[in-house]
Amino acid sequence: MIRDFFVGLNDKLGLGDLLWQIAASDVVILALAALVFLCVIVGHFPIISKLPMVAPYAAVAAVLVYVFLSAQAFLVGYRFADGRAEAKALREAISARDGVIEGQRKSLNMVFEAAETAVKQRDEAAQRAQEAQDQIDDYEKRLKDRPNAACLLTPDDFAGGVSNHRKR
Repeated sequence: MIRDFFVGLNDKLGLGDLLWQIAASDVVILALAALVFLCVIVGHFPIISKLPMVAPYAAVAAVLVYVFLSAQAFLVGYRFADGRAEAKALREAISARDGVIEGQRKSLNMVFEAAETAVKQRDEAAQRAQEAQDQIDDYEKRLKDRPNAACLLTPDDFAGGVSNHRKR
């Protein structure tokens, strides 16, 4: 029950991520580097390790060099791995976004092509309508110009001619 409480608290507050960000921060890594440097000086240099006020700490400092160096290597490795994972996630997000943009660009190009086709068809239809209107106007003029109004149609009024199926 207590474990569930702390796990839930960690999930809600994101403390694990916060602690890892603090542990792998520049300040902590530089502090570990300073401790490694200090422990190397105290534990491994005989001139300094023989001083009376430092001598009791020389053996501990010699061991702590490796502990701090290991911790620093671990945190630097974690930071690099975290950076690589974040970069990979960003690359995947960018490639997914590029795929969506490319799909939308193709869709937009199809819409533009359809619009161009519609404009061409509209212009062709307007041209055919104008030609048909010109033919109608011509035909009306020819009908008005005939002297005999009783017979308004002649065989040349029919483009294909009058069909004769031998029926009268």
